[in-house]
Amino acid sequence: MREDALIAAGNYKGAAEFTRANVDVEDRYDIDNLLWHLEGGSASLFAKEHNVSIESFDEGEVLIKHYREQMLSSDVSQAVRANFLNDTTRPYIGTEYDGIMLNTYKAIDYMAMGDMEAARVEFNRAIDRQRRAKAYFAQMIAKERGEIEKKEQQERASGSDMRLSETMKNPDVQARLEQGYPGLYAFEPYPDFVNPMTTYLAGLFAMADDNPGKAETLLKEAYGMMKDNAGVAADLELISSRKKLSEPMVWVLFENGQAPILMEWRIDLPVFIATNRLDYISIALPRLVERQQAFSSLSLVSTGGERYQTAHLSSMERVIKTEFEKNYDAILRRAIFSMMTKTAISYAANENHRNNSRHNNNEIGALISVLATIYQMASTRADTRIWSTLPKEFQLARFTRPDDGMLKLMSPGGLLLSQIELPDSDYTLVYVKMATHGADPSVSVIPFGRR
Repeated sequence: MREDALIAAGNYKGAAEFTRANVDVEDRYDIDNLLWHLEGGSASLFAKEHNVSIESFDEGEVLIKHYREQMLSSDVSQAVRANFLNDTTRPYIGTEYDGIMLNTYKAIDYMAMGDMEAARVEFNRAIDRQRRAKAYFAQMIAKERGEIEKKEQQERASGSDMRLSETMKNPDVQARLEQGYPGLYAFEPYPDFVNPMTTYLAGLFAMADDNPGKAETLLKEAYGMMKDNAGVAADLELISSRKKLSEPMVWVLFENGQAPILMEWRIDLPVFIATNRLDYISIALPRLVERQQAFSSLSLVSTGGERYQTAHLSSMERVIKTEFEKNYDAILRRAIFSMMTKTAISYAANENHRNNSRHNNNEIGALISVLATIYQMASTRADTRIWSTLPKEFQLARFTRPDDGMLKLMSPGGLLLSQIELPDSDYTLVYVKMATHGADPSVSVIPFGRR
């Protein structure tokens, strides 16, 4: 996607303009609008166009709510409507981590604008979204499966013996998937639908917002997921002791690298379809492809020569993988059922062709058969839409504010990336975005509390 390349080059303003130009303003519910609003909101945040960023995220939130209500309504789900084509024909409805990052980014926007009350609301929404996500996801999957089973029963009642459940359990199917996607489960997942960075930043904000009880709860949860980060441990220790900051502090949060993208891969699977016959069909599935860090870490160097280094805080990649793994069964089920439906159509067309041949209608029958085959091939596509400008990981540095408030942001090789002038504030967040090592960094310096 073009905005991905612009962010990778550090052209945040250009990326924001590109995404806005691609929003369909005539059709609010255009199938790609939600994704454009998400990409545009984050690009505008890094371009420091905070009002524009909030407007994009506000519209994205409206669409997420709309699609969630639609998916859980009594109407036939979007999943089943897509079965005669593929997932690319239905709207991009957003992932759970999309919604959580949307509210997290809005909170950062409001912090940068000095609106702490609005930032508090957004952090509350992000944490509440994490809490509700598991229940919503279970409802959505149950609804979608029920709709597909209903459709399968209708197909079988009409004479097409489409045994999706048996196909899903077929050992050959499982073996082929494992061969084609060996890394699907080969990672340590986070708790379901929880973004550790969001939990940590919300806890840090609550600490600055003079809400120690809430801050301790959130920082305990964050520490449970990020025990190796000394900064998280120090913040938890501070809030647990109920002590105030003894000196002004700086937190540098670094969005490092590029999140995974989705690419299409095809696989032949055995299925039971049409008068108990075992066929092999080719389906298209999305596969996560990992991308790289920008740097192994960044250094912050004071005028006096003190050096502070960012360290791994949490992995956005793991957040994405965790949800993708949970959703994969549904993606696979839709893809197989869609192809089985189209294969049944092709089978019926071929049967019609044979019948017509007996009655000297060879040309008409052949045309129907060819059209069915073309339709089947052309409509086999995987949905590879994803919020591509999220980072691979988050890193953190936590240290006492230098007396003169001056810092140099340095690469591991000693390259000066940015000069930073800190405000006279007890709590200062420095939010850094770099997708690639060649990009200009986006650096936002945000005061957000008093001790």
